Amino acid sequence: MTAAGTIGFIGVGEIATAIVEGLSTADTPPPPLVLSPRGRDNVASLTERFPDRVTVAADNQAVADAADTLVVAVLPDQVDEVLEPLTLRDSHVVISALAGVTIAEVRAALGADVPVVRAIPMPPIRNRAVATVITPEHPVASSLFDRLGGTLAVADEDALAVFSAATGAVSGYLNYLAVVCGWAESQGVPREAAEQFLRGLFAGLAPAVLDTDTPVDDVVTAHETPGGLNEQLRKEFFDADGVASLTAALDGLHSRVTEG
Repeated sequence: MTAAGTIGFIGVGEIATAIVEGLSTADTPPPPLVLSPRGRDNVASLTERFPDRVTVAADNQAVADAADTLVVAVLPDQVDEVLEPLTLRDSHVVISALAGVTIAEVRAALGADVPVVRAIPMPPIRNRAVATVITPEHPVASSLFDRLGGTLAVADEDALAVFSAATGAVSGYLNYLAVVCGWAESQGVPREAAEQFLRGLFAGLAPAVLDTDTPVDDVVTAHETPGGLNEQLRKEFFDADGVASLTAALDGLHSRVTEG
């Protein structure tokens, strides 16, 4: 596995912060980490918490000069503004965490013939709890994300787009829990008590969700009794119309990711 060397971050928002936190709190010391001044509050917090791990560069070009691997994590509409002024070395590897921005678009903005890897790092990488989807497969990207919960390399940007759309299901998953809490409250149960019980109940499902030896469909049926309450709610809520509605919403996310 090829080491990522010094890792530079251009843009220090939520995702870059999660990467730095995950690297800095792992058992194995991270490579040197260099931050751009973008994301002032996050930069200040990271340098205060990890003074022996991170340094802050004067500007984006100084990040590029100091780094071997560049993680670009700015807003998609900032791509040209941020990347066009940069001068890169042939040895640089660029990891793009830019939602909806193709490899070709990143290369065009950089104006440099360097490897560009698209990645979908998600916030739980701060706890090294989820694999990061990348394309194309690259040893430098793998050496980084293997420290953060693992790397899932996919064939191309079409496959990456499916995973990108699927990430949009997270808050809906959580909203399901919020609706159940709200229903309990509407029946006269104090909200605090409902949340205490239901948060613990749902959090307790984590080991089953993480058991990759068991297909997800089997995990569902393992948590219900034939003719029981769980089966009743699942069948009523996820009837043909409900499944079709969710599928259509995911199709809409996919179209947004692929067509802009």
